[in-house]
Amino acid sequence: MDNDACGGRCEVAIVGAGIVGSALAMALGERGVRATVVDIDLSGRLSSSERNAGGVRATWWQPVNIALCRASIQYYESIAADVGFRQKGYLWLYDQQTWAGALAHLELQRQFGHPIEELTAAEVARRVPEIDRLEGIAGATFAPRDGLINPNLLKQHYRARSQELGARYFDRIFINAIEAQAGEVLLTCWQADENLPDEGLLRLMAQDAREAEAETGRLFELRADALAICCGAWSPNLIKLLGIDTPTEAVRRQICLVDNRVTNLAAYGMIVDTSGLYCHNEGPHILAGYSPPETPPGYSFQYDGEQFFLNEIWPRLYARMSCFERLRHVGGWAGLYAVSPDRSAIVGRLGPRLFEAHSFSGRGVMQSYGAAQALADLIVKGGYERLDASALARERFATGRLIPEELHI
Repeated sequence: MDNDACGGRCEVAIVGAGIVGSALAMALGERGVRATVVDIDLSGRLSSSERNAGGVRATWWQPVNIALCRASIQYYESIAADVGFRQKGYLWLYDQQTWAGALAHLELQRQFGHPIEELTAAEVARRVPEIDRLEGIAGATFAPRDGLINPNLLKQHYRARSQELGARYFDRIFINAIEAQAGEVLLTCWQADENLPDEGLLRLMAQDAREAEAETGRLFELRADALAICCGAWSPNLIKLLGIDTPTEAVRRQICLVDNRVTNLAAYGMIVDTSGLYCHNEGPHILAGYSPPETPPGYSFQYDGEQFFLNEIWPRLYARMSCFERLRHVGGWAGLYAVSPDRSAIVGRLGPRLFEAHSFSGRGVMQSYGAAQALADLIVKGGYERLDASALARERFATGRLIPEELHI
């Protein structure tokens, strides 16, 4: 973090220092533009960057999502040791209802250079002997270049590299107002004197910023040639300051850590069951998650603990792998997906001198590098070059040109 006072003028201001905002700061620096990055909490205690399962895959059904993830994976391969990138693949199990869709998209994925295998249920059992209950498996895919990553290390990599290129990061800053003027963007900011507790962060970030209750701190102005909003699930509240509505919902996702002291899945990457449960090895434990479809939207970080494990996680694990008969709940957490109407991100131009990258619908870590590189070109050069993210522009919701991404967990 920069210890000097924030204020004055900058080239590009980025609001949101999570994995996407930090990736954008790096991408801008690579193009000779020094970013000023502000966040209410640089540590990211309520950030989706810190509360996800760490999966990285290009196994998607929409071309733009495949392309951005492929670009990200290629970059992660080059820094694998620094960010804990382990390419042990994604094994995805399909039921009869979803298998036809998976088969229909194999050729598209391969056209993007994404290697992916088609497996029968029997081949799944041979590859992963722990999967010994094959009921309901119509087929499976295995993508060997997909894998797992340490999101915190990736974020720190983006930050360190961006700072080498001139980016500055400022903590405890909340945006009260945004005014897009002819030659600049004016941000009215408030900086807290001290770090806020989780309750204070949630109160400030979850409600309309114009009505947010202030703590003790100072007000100041920040002027920028351009502004990029990269606040994840909190982005719609900030964009409201411009009088623009964003059709994104924050949805809680819960993850459990479990231990049966017998089974170790370290030889495998992510396993996605037909039920929607996903799991992978996590140190001495197994990380497992499931997203109940009836989960209401809202800014909730409540983890339902052992009851969630007993109701949602254990039955699905045991129904697929008998080795999970005896499991011990170790702990877990809840985080947020920023879910758009078609479950694809919103990336592009928000207005004159205004840009956005958010609502990744659980894909932020996977697409952070590719999306940031695309948006940096749009900001600096006025258009997309190597990576085209135009399909993700918010105008698609008004024109009906949606890009629904169905391959979600």
